Amino acid sequence: MTQPVRFSHLKAYGRSAMHGLHSRTVESEANYAMQRGTAVHALIFGNRVVCGYPGPVRRGKEYDRFVAERPDCEILTASEFDKARRMADAVLSSKIAAPYIRGITETTILFRWNGLDCRATPDIRGEDFLTELKCSSTSDPERFQYQAIRMAYHAQMRMQQLACHSAIDELDCHVVCVEDAEPHPVTVFRFTDRALEMGERNLILWSERLKQCEESNYYPSYAECVMPLDVPEDDAGFEFNDDPVTETIDAN
Repeated sequence: MTQPVRFSHLKAYGRSAMHGLHSRTVESEANYAMQRGTAVHALIFGNRVVCGYPGPVRRGKEYDRFVAERPDCEILTASEFDKARRMADAVLSSKIAAPYIRGITETTILFRWNGLDCRATPDIRGEDFLTELKCSSTSDPERFQYQAIRMAYHAQMRMQQLACHSAIDELDCHVVCVEDAEPHPVTVFRFTDRALEMGERNLILWSERLKQCEESNYYPSYAECVMPLDVPEDDAGFEFNDDPVTETIDAN
């Protein structure tokens, strides 16, 4: 495949080779939450106009005409636009977030790494830091930590450092997280060097799987044999209420 490798492709290979192939060949569709995240980015960075459609549903001739008249506009429902506006305002009014949302925004970097042509698009690139803006169901430091691990944000940030040809300790990596429910609390996180080192290990593992699969043109799923299914004696370790994290339409 000739297209540059994105972080989302590598992360998909972390699930299975089949997921990796799908990520590399099929463009993902944005749901309402993803569109809202993209709108929050646009409202903060000012790189695209965002508006709310006043009609009850986003379909039909009236909606098509509304879209045609605004070709460069990110269009949400009226309620989703109001929520995106409040979330963006929360970030912009956060004193602790202010230093980390100033810099070059959403500029794609093409680079070569581990034998692959890659691309990354940091949300914010400052003189000595990188920042990702995340919209999540929680910005509670204890709860968001597990979501960040599950979403492999430490690997995403390390890939952005690599795009900037930076050693782990040369560019600080931050996440500015805004909660999607009122009152929209904002928390700023800084990745430790250890987290970024673990992120690079993931990137190497996933990239090697990608190369092997594309070289052999073989993309297996999770398992190719019948797998045992059991439960722990005390049912420990099960969580049935994982909170989702709102991602923007991936530009990485």
